[in-house]
Amino acid sequence: MRLKEKFNQLKKKGKKAFIAYIPFGFPDIKSTKGICLALQEAGADIIEVGIPFSDPLADGPIIQQATTVALNKGATISMIFEAMEKLKKSLKIPVMLMSYYNPILQFGRERFFGRMKKAGIGAVTIVDLPVEESLEYKKTAEKFDIDTIFFVTPVTPSKRISKIAKASRGFIYYVSVTGITGPRDFNYSSLKKHIDILKKKTSLPVCVGFGIHTKKQVKVISSFSDGVIVGSEIVSFIAANHSKNDFLKKLKKQILSLKGDG
Repeated sequence: MRLKEKFNQLKKKGKKAFIAYIPFGFPDIKSTKGICLALQEAGADIIEVGIPFSDPLADGPIIQQATTVALNKGATISMIFEAMEKLKKSLKIPVMLMSYYNPILQFGRERFFGRMKKAGIGAVTIVDLPVEESLEYKKTAEKFDIDTIFFVTPVTPSKRISKIAKASRGFIYYVSVTGITGPRDFNYSSLKKHIDILKKKTSLPVCVGFGIHTKKQVKVISSFSDGVIVGSEIVSFIAANHSKNDFLKKLKKQILSLKGDG
């Protein structure tokens, strides 16, 4: 399923997207399958799979630690594509990738997007690729019909927001805070103001990520955006519980709770 289709489906039901982020290869390579299926069963609308990278500048300590574990376990881009290709028939919700640009360049742009297409992954967001430098990247993505998602932050100038809105496909990722990932508190009125301004400049869905870690935050932020991305909270839960009995059952319960369904 493509992002556009999923957002249209949610809109018809009057619902907002719950996007669950997990780093590939954490807590180990073989766990990815069970975790993805558990997230789907718990009602995640989209799964965002992080490509482990050795220098993750935008990630806070929780995700950095998980990424280090994944790299130590031998996680590679090829392994991600192999795992997601095997899961393609079982996953009925969209899957997107989050990466830094260096691993994609090393892997080869054409090869990267070709493998994405084959694995049934329809979208990608690159943390450290500014829209101004994305022309060649976007051309290749469009050739393979892959959605490109760009970031808007609280300090993005108005002119640049318009440029990002024009370049994006799928949705716009609004970074709720300046700085790195990890649990935060929010000034909801300020956040809503920024989202309202952004939504006037685009017809694309706007989803909010970075810092969201409680059921209340999910509920409030979903009320004025098109969805939320939850990462560090899920990664933290996996870190604390993956070796326990009924881990996947516990993970599903945690996701249901965050969504307000449990």
